[in-house]
Order: sequence, then structure tokens, then C-alpha cells
Amino acid sequence: MPILKPISGHTSCAGVYRYLTKNGRALARDFLNIDAPEEEGFDWAAVMDETRHAYRNDTPWGDRPARTYKHYVISPDPGDAVSLEGLRDLAIAWARENFSDYEVVIVYHDDNAGRIPHAHVVVNNTNLATGRRLQDPDPRALKHNLQALAKGRGLSDLDT
Repeated sequence: MPILKPISGHTSCAGVYRYLTKNGRALARDFLNIDAPEEEGFDWAAVMDETRHAYRNDTPWGDRPARTYKHYVISPDPGDAVSLEGLRDLAIAWARENFSDYEVVIVYHDDNAGRIPHAHVVVNNTNLATGRRLQDPDPRALKHNLQALAKGRGLSDLDT
């Protein structure tokens, strides 16, 4: 059963970029709606920040700071012994189903105690089709969708 943890960002993407890439700990990375070169060191945070700025979606909303991105962590069940490729398949499918019109970066780590791979999914705040800001998707719907995708791939889910 994969667990999904949402985190909201209210700054540029530079901080999450530094966190996800520091010390070369990223096992792999995938991109949706971002033309990225194969070599390491590509500054995807700057691309996301430029997109948000172009649509003026980095400006405060009333008296509240703008949410600039959503960061989701997909942590598979250790009992599933999911491979990096299996996790990549799951994370990409989940991101495509839920954020197909957004810039998405997925970075994979195994820097936990059990060396279990997990995915960090960073979704930019700007819908590329409409130019509008990302509205918070229903967290339960996102979690249920992840569970269904996991079950379809032979991984455990909350219903088993």
C-alpha cells in the first residue's frame, strides 16, 4: 500500500530543487511537460519559476502568499519490494492521471533506513492549458487513485 504525503510550497522551486538533488542522491528523475536534457544539473526549478512568473501565478492571493507548487511523496509499502522501475511506472501514471496539464518533476530517492525507493512529485502551480493556478485537488481522491493504480500493478492497496 503506497502512502501519499502532500506538501505545499510558497517560495521559488529553488529550495525543493536543492533538497531533491543535494549530494547526488537522486536515483532517477522524470519530467512531464518540461523539455529536459538528459545530463544531470538541469535546473528544472528555474523552468517552473519562469512559467509561474509568465502567468503571474507567483503573486500573492489577497493577503496570503501564493502557493507556488505542490510536493507529493509517494512511499511504497516495504512489503511490496517495489523496484525503481516499478515505482517510476506508478509515479508517472499517477502524475499523468492527475496533473496532465502541469509541469511535473519526479525525483526518486532511497535515502531512508530500509533503502526503499520513494518518489518526490513536484507539481508547478500553473495549468499550461488555461494559465490558471492549481486548485487543491481532493486529497482523498488523489490517494484513492494512487491505491487503484498500485492494485492494478499487483502492489498492495488499502482495500486488501
